[in-house]
Amino acid sequence: MASVANKEVPMNKKKFQKHLKYGTNSAIFTIAVVGAVILINLMLSSSKIKWDLTRDKIYSLSEQGKNALKNVNEEVKILFFAEPTDSIAMDVNELYENMHNVNDKISMEIINPMQNPSLVNEYQITSMYTSVVSSDKRTKQVPAYDLIRTNYETGEQYFDGEGALIQAILDVTAEKQTKIYIMEGHGEFQKNNDLSVLSSLLEQKGITVESYSLTGKNKLPDDADILYIIGPQIDYTVDEINLLKDYLNKGGKMVLAFNHYTEGENLKNLKELSAIYGINVQDNILTDPVRNYSGDEQTLIPEYVYHDIIEKLEEDKIATIIPKARELSVNENSDMTTNIILQTSEARPIAIAAEKELDGNQKTQLLVIGNSFFAHDQVIGLAGNSEIFFGALKWFSADSSIVDIPAKTYTSEPIVLVGSQAILVFGVTVLLVPLFVFIFGGMIYFRRRSL
Repeated sequence: MASVANKEVPMNKKKFQKHLKYGTNSAIFTIAVVGAVILINLMLSSSKIKWDLTRDKIYSLSEQGKNALKNVNEEVKILFFAEPTDSIAMDVNELYENMHNVNDKISMEIINPMQNPSLVNEYQITSMYTSVVSSDKRTKQVPAYDLIRTNYETGEQYFDGEGALIQAILDVTAEKQTKIYIMEGHGEFQKNNDLSVLSSLLEQKGITVESYSLTGKNKLPDDADILYIIGPQIDYTVDEINLLKDYLNKGGKMVLAFNHYTEGENLKNLKELSAIYGINVQDNILTDPVRNYSGDEQTLIPEYVYHDIIEKLEEDKIATIIPKARELSVNENSDMTTNIILQTSEARPIAIAAEKELDGNQKTQLLVIGNSFFAHDQVIGLAGNSEIFFGALKWFSADSSIVDIPAKTYTSEPIVLVGSQAILVFGVTVLLVPLFVFIFGGMIYFRRRSL
């Protein structure tokens, strides 16, 4: 009996040593794996390497944004008023880091309004998430509603921080700001009543927008870069037309948008002005049985004819909605270069751009549209209507200081699986993977028992 007991002791000891060896190896391997994971995480968090897996690349700069920032050659300071730990503040800070990586002349500081009331008073901050963008030339505020936009029909929220802040940076560093005058005094749509949304959108792009009436005056403003005549109901006088001609002949830029035709209207002088610069205005109302909105043949969804003005609309496949338009045509007797940019499905022109090269690298440029209501506050927000004006800005000025970076949605996009895909995912995740783990675990268990 004693000899058997003595034999079992070394065997148990040997078995214990094997278990200890395997246990020690497992522990060392586990510690090594955990340590490697921690080390990799520390290295990644301290490096500039990041992956943006969001659908709209919320945490990345667009190529247009990067190119715009590379052209900034002076110091720009951004003060962002928010709680530093707020989620929006963290998104803006991430955006800033991306901008700073492209151009280190951009700096930013997040200001806690509760702890810095003096700065709140100095910059007259009235709401959280306001940005103050400054250079040696000028300062501009970017309100919260320019950063975070909400579609009140769908409830979707959009982050427009890249477009809003980069535009502000370009605005405060630009040598000169473009100035648009919206003409009034002839029954046109007014800046503050009918065109307030359009005016606000233009001002967000760094454009100065003012109204101007020729009533009692015999000159146009000297600093007018662009004139808008939108929806005139009363004709301009011969003297006023001559002022407009002089302006255009010296390299002026103009958008002339007519109301839809009504019987008895009298806009003879304005129509003749348009014809001189290559565009005839017809007395009719266009219909389109093919390209229309909700079956209303007079509410047009025009075809695009390639041009700088509608380039973005065409590329992004964004429609415009034109309610009641009159037909235009090209005046072949004019010396202007004309391009139809909007037309019906039957190729009847709705909008035509005309230009002429002048001495001294100057151009006369005129955009005539057979409808004015598409610019009205009630309609300008539909589809791509406002983009007509942004495209015209770029055509008029070839201005690289105007950026048009789409807002990025915060809304997550659900994965929708069709029947076969759902069965495959269910089979792999619920059946195959657990079965593989069970079989593999069983093999290891029985192998260890046999040792």
